[in-house]
Parts: sequence; structure tokens; C-alpha cells
Amino acid sequence: MKQLLSRLSVASAVAVGSSALAQDAVQWRVEDGGNGHWYAVHQQTSPLGWDAAMQFAQSIGGYLSTLASATEDSWVRTRVVTPMGIPPITSGPWLGATCEGTTWGNWRWVTGEPWVYSAWAGGEPNNGGGQEHYVQMYQGQNLSWNDNQLDGRGTTFSAIIEWSADCNADGIVDYGQILTGELEDTNANNIPDCCEAGTACGCSADISGNGTVDAVDLAAVLSSWGNAPTGKVNADVNRDGIVDAIDLAEVLGAWGACP
Repeated sequence: MKQLLSRLSVASAVAVGSSALAQDAVQWRVEDGGNGHWYAVHQQTSPLGWDAAMQFAQSIGGYLSTLASATEDSWVRTRVVTPMGIPPITSGPWLGATCEGTTWGNWRWVTGEPWVYSAWAGGEPNNGGGQEHYVQMYQGQNLSWNDNQLDGRGTTFSAIIEWSADCNADGIVDYGQILTGELEDTNANNIPDCCEAGTACGCSADISGNGTVDAVDLAAVLSSWGNAPTGKVNADVNRDGIVDAIDLAEVLGAWGACP
């Protein structure tokens, strides 16, 4: 479902890595009754189409938000959208729902979640003009929903981004672990390097990324002694800014196959 592509103690709001976002991301924490996902509003000064919004969301490791329950919808309105003070124009922000490619009105979430909840504004959806196949919140009616055309008729300037990917299946959303530095993301695309490389996450002593802590990793530490190289091959295992005896001990202590 939402794990397309939570550390639950992560702070509820942490700065997003992309300056194109209009706010800090906010986590709907599991301990607060949420799903552990992260949400933020992307807002710009020029019109934003649904497809462009979706592409932007994917480029930063997320997707357009899927508000699949009344509880999630209410939380996002209150904690994510309303604090932004988005101008009260008649449309936006975009959500991750569409009926494109099928019979109009056969709405679906981009994540494949069941369509069991909706919050349409009065008189919506109405397929005005015969091409309204995309869903957005409706600023003119207290953030209830509206169907709109692909380009938003030039009146949509924002979208809600959601992150839920857990590529290492540890029960914690990757996005939060990247923000806290627990998982490395050297190319800043909000996808952990270990997942992109196809190697075990949480096995920092595996410097070479071959799934085993072995002589290759030992050699990397010894050859980098006294400095901290950057990038995916980083012998500074404990990330304290220097390759030293602590990193050597980490490698020796984790010797063998990664868990």
C-alpha cells in the first residue's frame, strides 16, 4: 500500500532537505495514533499541474498525499495545510488521487490503497468541462475536495507530499531516518544509499557495500586513517569526522555477514 517505493522517536517536525518545499515536514507519529508517515506542502508562485506535482514528489522520494481515512484527512488539514496559510483561491493543494485512464468517477489512490473514504465539497465531483480527472483540496470550501483538470486550470499552486517508504523493512519510515542521519543519503534524494545500492541497511561497518564486513572494509579503514572521505564508500564508520581506532573496532566487532 503506502510503502511504495517510522525512528518513532524522531521529532514531529524537522527541516526538509529540499528548499522547494514551503515548510518543514511533519510526522504523524504512531504514538499519537498516526501511521508514522511524513507530510509537507510544496507551494510555488507559478501554476502547478497534477502531473508536475507528482513528478516533483517522486523526485524527492515521496508521492502526492493519499488521505485514505477521515482521521488522516483531518490531521493533514489541521497540522500540515492550515498552518501554511495558503491563499484562499478556489483550488489546491493537489492530492494523490485520479480517475485518469478509466471510467470517470472511478477514483483511485496513486499508492493502490482502497478507495473507501472521500471528502468532496458540495456539488463535487462534477467533471466540469468533461476533463476533471484529478483530485485536490478545495480552498474555497474549507479544504474539502474538488475534481480538476490536469493543469488545475492555472489556479493551483501547491501540493501535499507524503513519505512512507521503508526500503529496509525495519518498520520505520526511511525519510525520518535520513533526517536524523541514521541512514545515509549522499545524493539528497531522500532514498537511503543502502537501498539504492542494494546492500544491507544498518550495517555501517560494511564500507564496501558487499553485504559482509571483511578484509575489504578493514583495508578501507587502514588506507583512510586520519581523515573522513565522503560518498557511499566512507570509512568513517561512526561518522564522527575522522577515521580512527573507533572505526577499526566497529569493523572488527561486526566481522562477518551483515544481519
